[in-house]
Amino acid sequence: MPRIDLFYYGDTSPGQSPAQLYREIEEQIVLGDTLGYHGAWVTEHHFQARGEVPDPLTLFARLSGSTTRIRLGTSIACAPYYHPIRLAEQAALVDALSGGRLDLGVGTGMTTPELAAVWGFQPDDAARRAKEVHEILTQAFDDGVVNYAGEFYNFSDVRISPPAGRPAKDIIWTAAGRNAIPLATKHGFRLMIPRPLPLAQRLQINDEYREAVPGGEVIHLRSGLVGPTAEIARERAVEFLREYAAVYLRTDWRGGPDSQAFDDIAEKLSFAVGTAEQVADKIWEWTEQFGGTEETAIQFHGPRVEHAHVLESIELFAPQLAQLQDDAPRTSVQWEDRGIEDRPVPHGLTPYSDGGVQDPDVRRLVGAQQAAQ
Repeated sequence: MPRIDLFYYGDTSPGQSPAQLYREIEEQIVLGDTLGYHGAWVTEHHFQARGEVPDPLTLFARLSGSTTRIRLGTSIACAPYYHPIRLAEQAALVDALSGGRLDLGVGTGMTTPELAAVWGFQPDDAARRAKEVHEILTQAFDDGVVNYAGEFYNFSDVRISPPAGRPAKDIIWTAAGRNAIPLATKHGFRLMIPRPLPLAQRLQINDEYREAVPGGEVIHLRSGLVGPTAEIARERAVEFLREYAAVYLRTDWRGGPDSQAFDDIAEKLSFAVGTAEQVADKIWEWTEQFGGTEETAIQFHGPRVEHAHVLESIELFAPQLAQLQDDAPRTSVQWEDRGIEDRPVPHGLTPYSDGGVQDPDVRRLVGAQQAAQ
């Protein structure tokens, strides 16, 4: 049965600043950490797109110090927007800070011409760039040294520090897309299936992955809200559902919490709304629908949902975690605190004499360090 996580798309509500959003997300994830949720996933977005977290890894650097056990996942890091070596270093740093709690979801991300122009690539190249970034990250984490010659990236003998404390297949989740199955087949990556995809497409991707990667793991990103009663939960969720119906279904739905359309739209958007028991039952239903799921992340936080109601959802659902996660697979590899070679000082130093020390020469210093290595 699935491990249960929290999921954040990063929507602000009217009148809410991004800074307020970050504080609320932190408080909610800290609460999830204390109540036994397995992980928390945060989506990356830029500029005027929905979602106000441009760099989840920076957020996780902070959360690694305010939490103790909950895993921290990117859903996703948009690969074409990153220098791959820089991404490898950032990920290794956050994994070290958190003691091996990073789950690095990686994918192509949005590829509009406007975004591609800012990041300096062609939209048609995005998927191929993302594939190369996966390959480079794998070398960085598994070998500690990157030697790569590709269409877009070329590196020779780039040594990564800090060293990864876990293998790449335990750090990386690849997002469902054109690269996903070939990459997962080659490297054993786990698979992330996003919420808005139509059911038939999600089922097809799931089946293809299961056949290609025996023993692999799948996470589904879902949404929902829990209340003390089903009626209260539906009332609190109606604006959340209405806004996502407009965004993802292009539907101007004006019904209320008691309408039949509420349930139809919730089903299309992978929403589970009700009491804790009802939401747990829906997760069981989803799990069986896909022939088993290793991990399910639920987005309790959404547009026009009050922070207090998100906290209440997290608390009300927590008693269901033990039963849901009772026989969930525990596959995370123990993080290893790996050391590094000592960094030697330059050779051929001039003996010290009073008044004979020159001012620093940074360029010469860098050259001496490189020569010593």
